[in-house]
Amino acid sequence: MAALFAAVLVVALVGGVAGALVTLRFAPRPSPLQAQATPPSAPSRAASVTRALQGIVTIVAHLPPRTDAQGQQIESENLGSGIILNEAGLVLTNYHVVAGAARLTVVLSTGERRPAAYVADDSPFNDMAVLRVQGGGLRAVSLGDSDALKPGDPLTVVSSGLVTFENQVKAGVVSAVHLDFPRPGVVLQDMLQTDAAVNHGDSGGALLNERGEVVGLVATVVRSTPSGETVEGVGLAHSVNSLRGVLDAVVQNGANPRPRLGIERLGTHHTPVDRSKLSTSSPYADGAVIVAIDRGSPAEAAGVRVGDVVAAVNGQPIESLAPFVNLLGVSPAGRDVRLTVFRGGQQLAVTVTPRPIGATR
Repeated sequence: MAALFAAVLVVALVGGVAGALVTLRFAPRPSPLQAQATPPSAPSRAASVTRALQGIVTIVAHLPPRTDAQGQQIESENLGSGIILNEAGLVLTNYHVVAGAARLTVVLSTGERRPAAYVADDSPFNDMAVLRVQGGGLRAVSLGDSDALKPGDPLTVVSSGLVTFENQVKAGVVSAVHLDFPRPGVVLQDMLQTDAAVNHGDSGGALLNERGEVVGLVATVVRSTPSGETVEGVGLAHSVNSLRGVLDAVVQNGANPRPRLGIERLGTHHTPVDRSKLSTSSPYADGAVIVAIDRGSPAEAAGVRVGDVVAAVNGQPIESLAPFVNLLGVSPAGRDVRLTVFRGGQQLAVTVTPRPIGATR
């Protein structure tokens, strides 16, 4: 059973805008992304890190211009890190780094800039996205076995520098493995915790084991407790084994085949019920308020409406440790999803047939 934080801490995504997620567990197995196999005689840690540095890039997400109060157009961008998966040009990063971008640029470790195209993402189930740049002259990383990690094992964080874009290296240890970390509206699952320094801009960076293999995708850092006390040395990364199934599908097919409803994104499609505003006579104690529905999506076809409150998924009530995102994430693939919905004081049963719908940023 995964370890579970007893209290929700205040966390900060370390590059860009927040995206909800929940990871799926996959047993270690051969992967098309392991073309760069570790040699029989593993190099020293320093040599491994030096090699990995060439496979870490900077992601520049150019956001759509916005108009300020004086009518002036303001341009802005999100900065994050990325991991080169193969020499064909696939790059792994966090979804929250690229969400909402009008265009994308990848800065290689050499300083060369290449335009990037969005390929696929797995948000909100995993905070990951895959981009593509022109191949050629790229040094891909090797993926390791995150399930082999133990608390106390040495780790290295390799990510983009904020000012010069030169890659940075920070050392630490494995603090915890298979961690479940609750946040408002989602429980992050199968996370790796490290005490290596993680800061803004590190999102999408690599967590390396002693062999220089990527075992985690850096995602977030804990800044403080709910009471405001400062917390240091708590960085979280998605274990690479939990991402392998999705990564393999994207590499092989160029798309993510995961079925979707069109209402799953936290903050975009739905928000958690504000329990402090519920009356004592409320027929539900928790839930997800639908604020937007993708056009042409399965949810729209099934009759879900903006303003609906989803209180249960397949008969299981939504609650703080079983949020809407997590319940959708464990729904069997290829099966209809039964939603218990409250609309205008009436309880409704709505059946949605998920399908791959081409997730958008």
